[in-house]
Amino acid sequence: MTSRTGPRPNLFIIGAAKSGTTSLHHYLNAHPEVFMSEPKEPGFFVEEMDYYPKDEAWYLGLFAAAGNAKVIGESSTHYTKLPIYPGVPERIAAFSPDARFIYLMRDPIERAISHYWHAVRQDAEHRPMLRAIQKDVQYTAFSDYRMQLEPYVDLFGRDRIFLMTFEELTADPRRAVQEVFRWLGVAPHDGPPAFERKNARPPEIERPRGRGLIHRFRFTPFWDRVSPYVPQGLKDRAKRLAVEPVKPSDEPVDAVVAYLRPMMQEKVRELSAYLGREFPEWTTVRATAAAADPAGVAV
Repeated sequence: MTSRTGPRPNLFIIGAAKSGTTSLHHYLNAHPEVFMSEPKEPGFFVEEMDYYPKDEAWYLGLFAAAGNAKVIGESSTHYTKLPIYPGVPERIAAFSPDARFIYLMRDPIERAISHYWHAVRQDAEHRPMLRAIQKDVQYTAFSDYRMQLEPYVDLFGRDRIFLMTFEELTADPRRAVQEVFRWLGVAPHDGPPAFERKNARPPEIERPRGRGLIHRFRFTPFWDRVSPYVPQGLKDRAKRLAVEPVKPSDEPVDAVVAYLRPMMQEKVRELSAYLGREFPEWTTVRATAAAADPAGVAV
């Protein structure tokens, strides 16, 4: 990478995915002493990601308008997606050795369920929920917060990582955001009076039927060529065969919760011992109360 002078990020919101990072990104960006990048998730330090350029000039250009901001940051949940994307903490340490981090955690079962629906919505998941979560390590690994945190703690130290739960942020966003401002060393600033859902999942989404073969065919170059000559009625029928409308809030999750709970209870015990704190707000994994949104809220 070529070097370039100018503002450099010193704050990274590193996850966890589907835990309120988009909302927190916007809350911080509203502070006059804080500058957060646009786009929100550049994913620059993940070598496997290629949807944005990888040159340093492009990356630093995201912060060119930061001016005299005390805190300059970006938010990329891909930075805590072990074992899929290894080596990220080391790359950040080489680039910004004095960096600080914010890591949001969520009831790990609810996070996994929300993650599944996000993948369905992005056309990246065609399997039933239980089968997908049983077969694909990402759904459980990204909810293993100790595993994701340890490389950052080892490299940067615990004092440079601010931890918050999604449940704390949603229960009292004004107080939660003020705590972040104090930790960042910026002046108090009016926070949101209520939690604002960003990147929220719509109440109804389309899920591919079967293995998604007809659905994927609709997005091929061949279909693009022949589609203008296909009668609209046939197109409508093909779409009905390709996808089905689904309301995630109506989908049963009992089997998924039963499968995940023993595993995630053990992961939370390990996390609690590691961090020296409990997580009573994680009611689904603790089985202490019914979750407010057992199908997961996508934020």
